[in-house]
Amino acid sequence: MKAKVVFALAIATVLTMPPQTRGAKCKVLHSFNSGYVPSGSLLLNKKGKLFGGTYSSVFELIPQPSGRWKKVVLHNFATQDGNPWGALIFDREGNLYGTTSGGPVSNSEVYELHPVTDGWVFSALYTDGAGPGVLLDNAGNIYGEMGPGANKYYGAIAELFPGANGWDYTALYSSCSQDNCADGFALPAPPVWDDHGNMFGVTTFGEFNNPQCWNGNGCGVVFEMTPNGDGTWDYYVLHRFASSQTDGQSPQGGLVRDAAGNFYGTTAHGGPHGHKGGAHGNGIVFKLSPNATGRWTMTVIYDFPDGCGHGCEPFGDLAFDQAGNLYGANGGGNATCSGGAYFCGMIYKLTPQPDGTWKYGAVYKFNGPDGFGPLGVTLDKKGHIYGATTEGGKYNFGVAFEIIP
Repeated sequence: MKAKVVFALAIATVLTMPPQTRGAKCKVLHSFNSGYVPSGSLLLNKKGKLFGGTYSSVFELIPQPSGRWKKVVLHNFATQDGNPWGALIFDREGNLYGTTSGGPVSNSEVYELHPVTDGWVFSALYTDGAGPGVLLDNAGNIYGEMGPGANKYYGAIAELFPGANGWDYTALYSSCSQDNCADGFALPAPPVWDDHGNMFGVTTFGEFNNPQCWNGNGCGVVFEMTPNGDGTWDYYVLHRFASSQTDGQSPQGGLVRDAAGNFYGTTAHGGPHGHKGGAHGNGIVFKLSPNATGRWTMTVIYDFPDGCGHGCEPFGDLAFDQAGNLYGANGGGNATCSGGAYFCGMIYKLTPQPDGTWKYGAVYKFNGPDGFGPLGVTLDKKGHIYGATTEGGKYNFGVAFEIIP
C-alpha cells in the first residue's frame, strides 16, 4: 500500500508551566461501588445528562434540582455479552451504541440501546469482535474496529449497515496487511470524520521490532481512510510513531478535530524528554495540520517532562472548549494521592498563543477521595469538565466527576 502523504516533524516551543488553576473545584457526581468500575469517557446530551459504561452496565446520570445527580442503570450485561469498553455515541433518533470487550460465549460485540416508554431495549448488532467504541455516519451506518479481518488476530476496520435481516457486515481494511504490521493495529478509539467523508485515526501498535520503540509490537501509526464511491476504501499510513528517537509512541486515545481541519492527539510514551533521559518518555500532545502541498505537518505542541509532577503519559480523548482551548487527562499530579505519584492523575489545559505556541497548565490534580486515574474529558458549553476515574472515591472503584475551572 503506497503512502499518501509524508509528515514533516516540528517541535513547538511550549511556554513555562503555570501551577494548577486557582479556584478549580471538583464535584463527585457518583462514587461507583464494587464491580462497577467505569470504562471510558462520559457522553453528554443536550439536556445535560451524562451516559457511560462500567465493566458490567450502561448507566445514565441525571442532574437533580437539589444539585445532586441520580444514577439510573439502563442495561446490565449478562456474562456472555462481555464488558462494556470505550465511549458511547448517540444517533439522531436517540439510540445509544457501544461495544464490549468480549465474553465466554460471544466474542466482543457492537450493541444498541433503544429507548422505549419503560426503559431501554438491548440488541447485539455484531458479535465477532469489536474495538473500544464506534463511529456513525449521517445515514446511521456504524464504523470502527470490528471482526477478525484477513489476518485473524489483528482485526479489521469495518462497517455495519442495515440489511434485510438485521445488520450486514463488510470489512473495509484488514489490519497488519503490510509486512511487520507497519500499517498498525489495535485502535484505542474509533476514527473521526473530516468534512469530506474521510476517516482519520490512530493505532496503539504497529511495525514490529522498531528499534526506536519501547516494545516489540511497535508504537502505532496515524492513518487516513478515503471512500472510492463503490463501497471500497483506500487506507493510507500518514505517520509511523517512533520514527525517530524524539517521536511520540503508543497513542492511548483517539483524535479530535478543530474547526480549521487540524487533528490533535496524544501518545503515552516518547517525546524529546524521553530522549534526554526518561525510561520511555512521558508522552506528547501533537497536532496534524494540512498544508498547501496536500501533505500534513506533525507538530509536537507539548512534551511531558521527566517526572510526573506536572502530569505524564496522557490517556483518553482530548476535548475543545468554545474558546479553542484543549483539555485532556493524564497520570501524575498529586504525589500525596492514595493512588501514588503516577496513578493519581490530573486534568490539563493547553491554550493557543498568538505566536503559534501552546501554554500548558494544570486544571485539577486528583487526590484520591475525588478519584484517581481519569479516563478522558467531556466539556459542556459553560466549560465545565466531566469525566470518570478508574479508582478512588468512596468505595475505591472510581467516580464520575465535574470540574468547574
